[in-house]
Amino acid sequence: MSNLHEEAADRKRAVLKEVMDAALSGRPGPVTRHFAPGAVVRHRSNAGIIDAPWYDRMEGEFRLNGETEAKSHLEELMRRAAYISYEDRGIIVEDDQAASRCDWTRRDERNGSLIMGTTMYWFGFTSDLRIRSIETISSIHSVIPAETGRNTI
Repeated sequence: MSNLHEEAADRKRAVLKEVMDAALSGRPGPVTRHFAPGAVVRHRSNAGIIDAPWYDRMEGEFRLNGETEAKSHLEELMRRAAYISYEDRGIIVEDDQAASRCDWTRRDERNGSLIMGTTMYWFGFTSDLRIRSIETISSIHSVIPAETGRNTI
């Protein structure tokens, strides 16, 4: 790999780490500058399978026509999903695409249950190293109900 390709791959990794940390930490900062105008974001999950109302069904495809829409979208995602912890499991960059996986835990604000899951991310980049597309697939793999105050034996 040439130095130019290595530098571009390192820059893409840095952009993705910044965007993912912002979204998962709940502190957006100026990350929307990394989105190309007209960027497409697709969200899917298995939340409907287990009837998890906490996810608020932000599934589907969204076209972000500029930084203002990208910021609104990111803020809405963060409002609906506040994470207790998350662990980036690595970022792979290949040409104008990248992929990542993140394991996370969050608390359901409505009933206090702990929800654990994994999200896979696929990113597409423009030639000027901005994000042109994001596809996420989230999988909830554990739900631990909150204690209800009852004594159990």
